[in-house]
Amino acid sequence: MAPEQYRISKKDGKSVLLQSVDKKGFHTLKSPDDSIYEANIKAKAACPVNIISVKQV
Repeated sequence: MAPEQYRISKKDGKSVLLQSVDKKGFHTLKSPDDSIYEANIKAKAACPVNIISVKQV
């Protein structure tokens, strides 16, 4: 689910959103690419801890 957008951290084993901006512990990625949006919707659905939030603006 969106392997081009996420990597597993070797430090803590958590997933990291690539090319994102960290604001107060929240990682944000803004992109006009609709394929990224669709891939992240699938990643959100597959996330076992329900931590991914996706918005289209």
